[in-house]
Amino acid sequence: MLKKLFLTISVGVLALCFAPASVFAGAVGGTTSVHTTVDAYGTDRFQAIYFEAGEQATVRVVGDGTSDLDLYVYDEHGNLIASDDDATDNCVATFVPRWTGRFYVVVRNRGAVWNEYDLRTN
Repeated sequence: MLKKLFLTISVGVLALCFAPASVFAGAVGGTTSVHTTVDAYGTDRFQAIYFEAGEQATVRVVGDGTSDLDLYVYDEHGNLIASDDDATDNCVATFVPRWTGRFYVVVRNRGAVWNEYDLRTN
């Protein structure tokens, strides 16, 4: 049992050592995770999140199913970079920043009831 555990840990460590850099790409300083609510017809604006240039960035919102949430990501100049504004409260915005910098996430509730959701970045 101990040999099997050691082998499993060793293989995991080797995988991390030789994993491509893109596995760790995304928000500078690591992933961001927020659990919060947004009022009916409300808008949440998050403080700047820094993303690495040339590396895929992903922002995901998963709501509680009670209303339609829309997700928007803006760069530091106010330009819309990525969005997901379909009719669900499960949103994903993926983009590759041209520079390392600040990006702003906005979540809008299009429904007549509040929505409890999780926001995560890679």
